Amino acid sequence: MIKDGKIFGKFNILDLSIIVVILLTITGLLLVKTGKFTTSSKIIKKEAMIEFDVVLRGVKLSNDKMIFKTGNKSFITIRNVPYTSLGIINVIKTSQQTVLPNPVNPSKAISVNDPSEPYTYNFTVTLKDKALITNDGPVIGGNKIKIGLIVTLEGADYRLNGLVSGLRVLK
Repeated sequence: MIKDGKIFGKFNILDLSIIVVILLTITGLLLVKTGKFTTSSKIIKKEAMIEFDVVLRGVKLSNDKMIFKTGNKSFITIRNVPYTSLGIINVIKTSQQTVLPNPVNPSKAISVNDPSEPYTYNFTVTLKDKALITNDGPVIGGNKIKIGLIVTLEGADYRLNGLVSGLRVLK
């Protein structure tokens, strides 16, 4: 069947493989043109600004100072891949809470500051960035931003892991 580098004694293997590659390329181009396959440029619908909230729970500080400030920048890492510095739009800081039974109405509970952890706080940090909007949601830095995504915020004096808890596409 194969003798002296030729198939059936007539066709050179190298020439035949080049012809097969050319035919596959032409077939692929025709399939993309007819819409059977889509390219990544057709998946992206538009670019838009997004805001997303990152919740940082149980942050232990040695004092009552605020580590996040509106207007500052925080470097963000998504899935252990460094991305860029993003502007902080809003910060909500709450003390660590504990749940106690309500002495007045035992069927309900009340939430009070946890006295055993006086310098433990929960932060909700809102960040803003430009994203590519796809059918599957916003994409920044090659990563889809969705609720539940683990991100790391880093500044000059902090490096904290949090979860994306809210996402808004701005008009």
